[in-house]
Formats: sequence, structure tokens, C-alpha cells
Amino acid sequence: MTQLSLVANNAVSEAPAEPVAKYSTSERELIEQYQAKLALGRYFKYHTGSHPFARILSGDSPTEPLPMAFLVDDFIDFCRERGRPVPNPLPSAPYLAYGLETVTGTIFKPKGASLIRSKDSRHRYVNTFKAFVPEHPPLPLSPHFHTLWECLFPDPVERHTMLQYIAHAIQFPEFRPSWHPMWLSVTGSGKGFVFGSILTPLLSGQTRLLKKYSELTGRFANVMEGTILIQLDDCKSKRTDVQTQLKSLMSEERVMAEEKNMAAGMITTYTRIILASNEQVPLDIDDTDRRWWIPKRMEYSHGLTGDEGRKDRKNNVIQPLADWLKLDGALEAMYNYFKNYPLDGFDAKTPPMTATLYEQIAKSITVEQTFAVEFLATHGTKVVKSEELCKAFSEAGMNKPSNQAIGKLFEFAEYRQESLMHGGQKSRYWMPAAMTKREAEAIIEAQPAY
Repeated sequence: MTQLSLVANNAVSEAPAEPVAKYSTSERELIEQYQAKLALGRYFKYHTGSHPFARILSGDSPTEPLPMAFLVDDFIDFCRERGRPVPNPLPSAPYLAYGLETVTGTIFKPKGASLIRSKDSRHRYVNTFKAFVPEHPPLPLSPHFHTLWECLFPDPVERHTMLQYIAHAIQFPEFRPSWHPMWLSVTGSGKGFVFGSILTPLLSGQTRLLKKYSELTGRFANVMEGTILIQLDDCKSKRTDVQTQLKSLMSEERVMAEEKNMAAGMITTYTRIILASNEQVPLDIDDTDRRWWIPKRMEYSHGLTGDEGRKDRKNNVIQPLADWLKLDGALEAMYNYFKNYPLDGFDAKTPPMTATLYEQIAKSITVEQTFAVEFLATHGTKVVKSEELCKAFSEAGMNKPSNQAIGKLFEFAEYRQESLMHGGQKSRYWMPAAMTKREAEAIIEAQPAY
């Protein structure tokens, strides 16, 4: 929600700047047609505390408010487009804006009213959510549509789950699931085509394709506001806390958002996330994770591999569907399919468990394990006290492990704990399993005293 400013009473608009009597009947009709066009295009008078004067805001382009003077130049274009002379005198911007409703900010609320006001408040927000609006009668659904989904998800149970997930986003965009699909695949399987040519238009462009995790997790990365779907496209990161950062963003219905030069605040998010990756293990997943649904890895058809597989998928599956999508009514056919797809048994809060998920867990190491291994690999002496690793976790903004967990992390890194002499006293240290006690004591004795 954008920053607000106080508006005394937006039900009372300013008086017209020019008396109506100045214009002929045909000129008044032309001005009224333009004003009706503005209202139809969801234009509003826009007041915010960051700007001293009212501006013009389009509900369809809420990030680009325009100066009021835009109306005068646009009205001139409006007259020229219709081959009509510009009324004399030229109407002022306040006169052209007369009758437009006043808003003080924007809000993204799927299936909400077009204008939203809190009880007893004079602040009013334009809802920027865009519902899918059919433009043509639907065609019969192409068999190539079904072929694509059968190739991507050959398991009928997993295919049904994926189709339900998409159908839920279309039927109930206002309810966000707490779990999200992870698509593992070979290159050129068609997952990018699904996102760009099917899901994005069906969700009225309220999607984002991200190439870096930081575009989602960064301080000013507000992509979870105003979107229904985000696809993480083969993102890679060496940071060990990516999965930790993703956890709350994936499951919570309200997340922190912050714009530059403005205070941070909590927003309601409706964003689904698809992680699409060609890697074998794109993220480490622990055995308690219930935020990802992972179907079988997407492969090429007929046992093909490499260039042959990519060409077969493009020529025989993707391109025929892409050609059909160019026809009027094709998009409407897909929309009707998902709009009426049955959601019986779909649980937005609990993902079905899959064999591939268990495989990913087996291949994964935890974020904490990765951090510990990297910390010890770069440690100057390799002889460490438990407190040093705990401090490193805290400085990295991660949760401090328990005493038992710390011991398991050292053991995972193939360290063992021993009592070593240092300064005439014995203390407990962790050292590599292959290092002798004499070697470890020599190392700590060589360290300067503090």
C-alpha cells in the first residue's frame, strides 16, 4: 500500500474552472466524451503526502502517476484522433478532471472492489488487481495443450496436482497456498514457455520472472506486492542462508516490504512461487520441509537426449501449441479449462509428498551444515571452540544452534572434540578428525594471548 495523505472529503470535487456556457453543444459533448473515456480507463485524481498537488493515476498503470497537465495535451490528441477541432477556449486540466474520483493510494486485493476504503476513513485506494477479461469466444481446447502437460508431467497424479495448483490461482487468487512447486528439468523442456505464454497472460500479466534470489529476498525487492505468481528461473546462489530466507516468504500471508526512502511495513501477499531449475539440487532441503512440492524431473519424450530431445520438444509439442495460441479465442479456451478444473482434494496448506522430494532431501545438506563446513574450511587454525561457530552464525543473521546441534555440525564436518592444554589449562576444542592432539596443541599455543 502506498504512503497516504489526508484528503478532506473526496466526495466533493473542485468546481469547474470554466463555466459550461462558454462551449457549444458539440464542444460540451466532446469534452464529456473525453471525461467518460477517462473514467472508463480507470483514471483518478491522486493525492499523496509526498507531492503537494493532485496528479492523475491510472488504475492499470499505478506506478506511473502523471502531472495534471497531461490531461490538456491528451485531450488535444483525443480531438485530433476524431477529426474534431479543439474547443476554444482550451479546457484546463482541473476542468477536464472534474468528476474523476479521488484516491490516496493503491492496494492489491484480488477479487476486491475497484475502490477500497477503510471504515470511517476518507482515504480511498484504487485496487490494482486485474481480473482476466475474455476478449473473444473460446475455441475448442487444442489437443496440443494436453500434450504439453503430459510431456512435462507424465505421472497422471502429479499432472493433476499441478493443474489443480494453477486452477486454484485462477479460481481463488485471493487465497495463497503455503507450498510451491519446484520444477526440475532438462534444458528446453518447455517450462519457460508455460510461464511466459500460458500462465502470464492467464494471470493478466501479474507475474514476475526472476533470475536471482536477491530479486526476491533483497531489502527493496518488493516483487511479492502486486503479483500472483513469481518464477525463479534457474537462480543460483553461493549463500548458505537462501533457503532460510525463503521459508517465511513462502509460507506467510503477510511479509515485510520496504520502498527506498520510505518506512518498511507489513503487506498482505498473494504470490505463488515456482522454482524452475536445470540443476540436480537447486536448493538444499531438510527432512522437515513442507514448503516445496517436487514432481518427477522433466525429461524429453521417447528417451531422447541433448539436441535431439530439445528439437523434438520444440517442433512437436511447443511450436504447435504456440501457433494455436495466436488464434482469437485460444487464451479464453485455456482460461475456461482452468476456471472449471475440479479442485476436489486440493489442500492449499499441505503439499502432496512425492518420491522426488525425498530424493532431494537425501541429496541435500542443510543450510546450517553448509555454513559450518564453509566456516571451518576458511578458519585460520582449524582448531575451534564451539563459541566461535555460534558467533559466526549470529553475525551472519542466522539462528544460533543449540549445544547439541553445534556438536552435530562439527561431526558432520568431520571434526572431533578433545581437551587440549593451552596456557597451562585444559579446554575443550574441536579439531579435524585427522589432526593429532599434539598438532592441535601446538597450533593453539602458537596463537598470541589476549
